[in-house]
Amino acid sequence: MKNKAVLIVNPSSGKEQAKAYEEEAVKELKKVYEEVEVKETKGAGDAEGFAKEASLEEVSLVVSMGGDGTVHEVVNGLSDHKVRPALGIIPLGTVNDLARALGIPLEPEEAVKVLSVGIKRSIDIAKAGDRYFTSGFGLGRVSESIHQVTPDEKSKLGSLAYLLAGLKKILEKEKIQLRIDSREEVFQGELAVVVGSLSGSLGGFEGIFPEATLEDGKLHVLLIEDLSLLDTAKILPDFLKGDVASSDHLTYFSTRKMKVAPLGEEHYESDLDGEKGPKVPFTVEVLQGHLKVLVPDVEKS
Repeated sequence: MKNKAVLIVNPSSGKEQAKAYEEEAVKELKKVYEEVEVKETKGAGDAEGFAKEASLEEVSLVVSMGGDGTVHEVVNGLSDHKVRPALGIIPLGTVNDLARALGIPLEPEEAVKVLSVGIKRSIDIAKAGDRYFTSGFGLGRVSESIHQVTPDEKSKLGSLAYLLAGLKKILEKEKIQLRIDSREEVFQGELAVVVGSLSGSLGGFEGIFPEATLEDGKLHVLLIEDLSLLDTAKILPDFLKGDVASSDHLTYFSTRKMKVAPLGEEHYESDLDGEKGPKVPFTVEVLQGHLKVLVPDVEKS
């Protein structure tokens, strides 16, 4: 592989603070790599395209400087290729799920330092249909509501904005009708929402699936049935603490592969890492150790 790093910058991320960190990131990268190239995104799909080009060029490292949407695009640009550059992350988003799960500093100034002294860690990712994801998976009206959260709401409330939007949808009682097939669980019927996680966190709330790790080869899945306001009030505190088996309304299982199909004619929308994913039917499959990510060397810190 080329001793080269490509820095993909989303200039609109982090309240448009990306440019402030770009110069420092380049300095850190030049301590390790012979060549550093900076590419700025101008619209949706640019980060994915830049990452694909970097993979074909067989560079050593691709760095995502932006929010979770930028990371999602970069991962999708890297993951289809046999030779995959390692991934670096400078988190500038609202949630920063993957950075949180990997212990990458959420302060951009500290995350930049990891570019020159970090170590490469192999992590699981998953594929739903033809799209990859690294952290969270969702199906149903709750997933659709996440995409309706405004930038202003995210700025003011952070992760809480997604939680409130999701709860509102659950209480509207718009159900989805699905068949889910895996070796561990078979379900057919109505659900309020399906959520899953590779890392153990969802939408910035950590520890919801306490047994999950990014190396266990499994997607941890929760099926949530019809919930009243009272049910939600009872379940929510336990759910956020990771007690996912605390209610008859919840079904928890972990799996390497599952098939999801609608029972009716509606092809429900999915959510992958906070971005729109494919519509059902599709298969979700975990790809163990598929991606290397640059993370802090905890032994030296």
